[in-house]
Amino acid sequence: MDIEKNLNSISKKLSNYDAKLIPVIKNRTVEEVKVVYDYGFREFGENRLEDYFLHSEKFHDAIFHFIAPLQSRKIRSIFENFEFIHTVSRFKEIDLISKLEDKRKVFLQINIDKDNNKSGIEPDLIFEYFEYSKDRVNLPIGLMCIPNIQSDPRIVFSRMQSINTELKNMYSDYKGELSMGMSEDYEIALDYGATIIRVGSKIFK
Repeated sequence: MDIEKNLNSISKKLSNYDAKLIPVIKNRTVEEVKVVYDYGFREFGENRLEDYFLHSEKFHDAIFHFIAPLQSRKIRSIFENFEFIHTVSRFKEIDLISKLEDKRKVFLQINIDKDNNKSGIEPDLIFEYFEYSKDRVNLPIGLMCIPNIQSDPRIVFSRMQSINTELKNMYSDYKGELSMGMSEDYEIALDYGATIIRVGSKIFK
């Protein structure tokens, strides 16, 4: 495992794009995360609260992104600890968030290829969800997706880019972040406007 070499390679590819790498550190040891931290990264993607508590205890100035499906009973704890939440995908979640004091930066997750095994909002409903969120919390800062492994990433990322552009035209205050692209497809995602890529295995292989 050559973490620094892998980070060098990914960072070099990112240099031609206006995008940010969020290293995904689920199931990673503190020692592994420290290599990434010492390289200069201060934002990390986490899937579980348990991992967050382990890592945040060691890296006090780090910022954490929650990138796993939300569970209603854990929403309060997630919003107390994470600065960014990438996976809001139900009206119920928005209702629960509206009752919290912690106002975080939220992405709406789109089930872009209508995969029955994945969480996410139906693409045709995203505009309804934006209005619902705007009226109860505030505007999301962006969209997130995890394509089906069988899908053509160019098609799904192109559709995400199109939806995002339409939302930016509709809402002047919308930041228009696009959280898409992981280890196997992040280079394609960058070509379709990704502003955040979430990479784990490509870093720690």
